[in-house]
Amino acid sequence: MKNKIFSFLLTMLLVLNSCETFDEINTNPNQATDASIQVIFPAVTAAFVYGLNGESAQFTSILMQYLTGVLGDQQQVNNYAFVVDMSDATWNRFYTNCLLNIRNIKEKSEELGAFHYLGAAKIMEAIIIGYSVDLWNDIPYSEALDLENIPQPRFDDAAILYQRVQNLLDEGIADLNRESSTSPSTNDLIYRANNETLWRQNSHPKWIMLANAMKARYHNHLSKVDPSGSAAATLAAIDAGTFASNADHPVVLFGSEFAGPWFPFFQTTFGENNVAISQRFIDLLRDRVEEGVDDPRLVFFVTPSTGGLYLGTPNGSASRPTGSVFPGPYLNSREAPTPILNFSELKFIEAEAALRVGQAARAAEAHNTAVAASLQRITGATDENYIARYGSETAGSITLEKIMEEKHIDLFLQPEAWTDWRRTTPVGASNTVSGLPFLEVSPTNTTQGAFPRRFIYPNREVVNNSVNVPNVSNLDRIFWDR
Repeated sequence: MKNKIFSFLLTMLLVLNSCETFDEINTNPNQATDASIQVIFPAVTAAFVYGLNGESAQFTSILMQYLTGVLGDQQQVNNYAFVVDMSDATWNRFYTNCLLNIRNIKEKSEELGAFHYLGAAKIMEAIIIGYSVDLWNDIPYSEALDLENIPQPRFDDAAILYQRVQNLLDEGIADLNRESSTSPSTNDLIYRANNETLWRQNSHPKWIMLANAMKARYHNHLSKVDPSGSAAATLAAIDAGTFASNADHPVVLFGSEFAGPWFPFFQTTFGENNVAISQRFIDLLRDRVEEGVDDPRLVFFVTPSTGGLYLGTPNGSASRPTGSVFPGPYLNSREAPTPILNFSELKFIEAEAALRVGQAARAAEAHNTAVAASLQRITGATDENYIARYGSETAGSITLEKIMEEKHIDLFLQPEAWTDWRRTTPVGASNTVSGLPFLEVSPTNTTQGAFPRRFIYPNREVVNNSVNVPNVSNLDRIFWDR
């Protein structure tokens, strides 16, 4: 049954990805958007998860020096010389595969009274908008899905879109709390259940937990805009009810026939030397507990050489050294978990927000819980030595630097790490100043020593909607990055 489900999802994604432009999907009567919500929903969720962890995650992982780009577009990103097609795939997946089909789910759900589908769709829509703003700032939204009548949609203000994110999450929670004519079950890739009764019993409350966790994440992103207000709103979202353990966060598992986004990348482009594991990240985890005792997650993130060595690739290198390491089993497998927002991230968010409003004891407790949850999720076990050194903070010892370094390790290969890094640069500092954790600018940079702060707009949008596309460079900033 599991393989049949993922074979179906693969077929649906191929159908969705066959569409090259908004116009084609709007006029083609054979697109999956004309199908039932039960059919559209799993294809949208698969595309949604791929969008969060696909091409954009590759590039942000290079910027955060988890990886080193040594060839092709990945090398250009490592050099901070962004290319015009680097974000085409993510942009197209979000708009063509997700937002337009989410609109169809919403319309059909309203007609049928299928409010649980409606609520889940709004939560995914909110995450897509927030994620897109964090990469590009202003984006088309209010006019974006009616290209037949508005072929060149205007770009909405990013700060207003962030308010829309919160509104959609609130609306999603409200819809999930309504009586529904039908609910997802086996077609829910994010919180799958064997039947509708079990979905309502087990998956339904977790969708609400996810929505509150996302509310916390996006409130916390405003830490430089409104430090105390964003912290209070973050903690309120957490206190409203969200993940209590690793058992509550989404564990999106693809399958043997349809792998998650990282595995095929590592098996193809990685094998062709486009990226390598950064020496900086290996150095961060080697001897982390004490001399000769590494971070226990290292063997899950990185596969050592046959000689048991951890030889990475220095940032800025144009090739991978002989004998250099490859990604480890945690993400480099067909059935690796594909993250949306983990319990450990939520607890790090809570720790940061609590510290910002002077609740140091709560911050320390949340941080310690996050460290333990990260170890358990990635290694399947606890590690008392690591906990003693990095997960036993007190109100007197907890600092933002400690929270963000542990969170950085926990977010290995996740784009959220780049958002955190940008948020923790000092307000008003130049683009040559690092956030947390401290990074050194790529030695092969093309920006006079400045760190990139945003993605540039995709080439297709620049060509087709030039009248509205803002004129920006990768050194310009997202609205919350001051």
